[in-house]
Amino acid sequence: MKLAAYLQAHSLVLETAQLVHLENYCIERTEGKSLGYRNLIVSQIRSFFTYLHQQEYRSDNLALGLSYTNLDAHQTLPEVASLEEIQDCLKELRRQIESCLGRKQFDPIRKRNLALFALMYATGIRAGEAANLQLRDVLWEEQILCIRAGKGRKDRRVPVVGEVLELLQVYLATRQDLTADAPLLLTWRKEEMDNNLVGVTFRSYSQMWVKPLRPHQLRHTCATHLFQEGGNIVHIKDWLGHKRITTTLHYAQIQNPEIAATLAAHPINVAVIPVRPKLQLVEGSRQKLKSSHRRKYTVTPVADALTGTLSEQIEAFLRTAEGMSKYSKGSLKEFRFSLTRFAVGCPSCMEQGVGALRGADIIRWLSSRRQAGISPCTIDKNLSHLRSFIAYAVDRGWRSDNPMEALKMVPRQPKEQEYLTEDEMLRLLAAPDRSTPEGFVDYIFLLVLYATGIRVGELSNLDIEDVDLKEGWVHVRNGKGRDRQIAIPKAALDDLKQYVGLHRKAKTGPFLLNLKGTRIKPWTVTRRIRHYSEVAGIQKPVSPHTIRHTFTAHLIQRGGRIEVIAKALGHKTLAETTPYAHVDFEDIRKAVSLLRKNITPSSGAKSNEP
Repeated sequence: MKLAAYLQAHSLVLETAQLVHLENYCIERTEGKSLGYRNLIVSQIRSFFTYLHQQEYRSDNLALGLSYTNLDAHQTLPEVASLEEIQDCLKELRRQIESCLGRKQFDPIRKRNLALFALMYATGIRAGEAANLQLRDVLWEEQILCIRAGKGRKDRRVPVVGEVLELLQVYLATRQDLTADAPLLLTWRKEEMDNNLVGVTFRSYSQMWVKPLRPHQLRHTCATHLFQEGGNIVHIKDWLGHKRITTTLHYAQIQNPEIAATLAAHPINVAVIPVRPKLQLVEGSRQKLKSSHRRKYTVTPVADALTGTLSEQIEAFLRTAEGMSKYSKGSLKEFRFSLTRFAVGCPSCMEQGVGALRGADIIRWLSSRRQAGISPCTIDKNLSHLRSFIAYAVDRGWRSDNPMEALKMVPRQPKEQEYLTEDEMLRLLAAPDRSTPEGFVDYIFLLVLYATGIRVGELSNLDIEDVDLKEGWVHVRNGKGRDRQIAIPKAALDDLKQYVGLHRKAKTGPFLLNLKGTRIKPWTVTRRIRHYSEVAGIQKPVSPHTIRHTFTAHLIQRGGRIEVIAKALGHKTLAETTPYAHVDFEDIRKAVSLLRKNITPSSGAKSNEP
């Protein structure tokens, strides 16, 4: 109905609406709302226009051009409460029951709220599942709760501890309608509860509780506490009713002890950083460091601002992508660069738009990029951006065919990434002059990169409050992919505490500063690392991502489990971590030698070789 009203306000009807109108409606309707709510609106519109197409009210289904937002790219760490905070909430709920004993009209609701809170914390059920419970769903003798038609229309059985059942019995003692089909939880007016009322009930206690909690936040807390107590993640997945175990890992992601145990084998814990080598540093100011390993960048010349139909179409694509939150800010910036380079390299399409584009124009542009010395990785990225733009142009009706479908990608053999040996990494850590404030800051960002394996952009975005030196964790926010927490090796804590105590006495703000007193930039870190690699005498190009590969390679060589390392790196699948896993030939020799015990020598005697 709101969509129809929106179209009517713009003098449109469902039969004549275009994709641009649906996109603008979704952006305006969901402004300030969550990304999950936006995907819900998109899903409803797509279902409705599918119906219109099936009933022949429309000849096309333009809603298929509405794309969903990738929630994984925007998902943050769940907020959970500690065990002490849960106990404080329960004490407050009990105190209110005792304080209103003289006022009988409040007694049932107070007891219901206590039973509801304890039930949701002890079972991890959703607010809607709690509201839909009936008396017949509680198997008192077996201590089992039956969840019927939960999320995804799935039924499941959840065990319940006896203490929660006692609280439910105390609440049910205040009621008289105890038939099997009666709702387990009732409102003040003896009506069935819904998930909205459960949220309102929790909000009514927000001023009284030590930590305000939401119903779904209690579900995250329950899963995290179970995982911290040693619960099997597979059992927790079935208990919560998740379809994928990756969803459960996100629920129980806070302070994963396996990451801390894996990072206990980090080489930094047993390493002794050598004395800084006495080499001649580069003369001049700190801002103008030179390096023979500096990469050569190519820039596409753009004399004036782009004009014409193609420029307007590119801006419309970027505006829609930003409004629908489909890509991050960094990805949108890369899209703009790639499409601008394409527009400059295809002047025949500038005025006529993307509709005049032909397959030969794309091939000619790719050839010019290769002749300019652009790396294959960058060309593949440009091609991917162009593919998304042309697919959007087809959905918008700017052209009828997609020339990218006939363009086949040539598979490339992935090259093995460089990484440093332990000796080279220690020499790099020893290169900065830690006796000076500037050198000590440089040493700190080298230490953080090697000790945690975070990306250089994530290092730049670190704030002081994101580094918990008491518990030994770094909270990575707004990184590539989901938010995550990484344990800090114990040997690095002392240096980080010294840095915070002497150089960063503020309680908020950026963790690392440059000479101007502002947040350090990624390219500053990259330039300093290349400089120190020459000071340390490392005969290979070194970048911040090289240190990330080094972090992974050293942990795997010391027996770290790759699935745990993937979680620390922020990878969603093991396929992303595999290129980071480097194994020396001697490691392979040792692994193969384990099979020798299964092969009997021809002489019959056992070999004594190691």
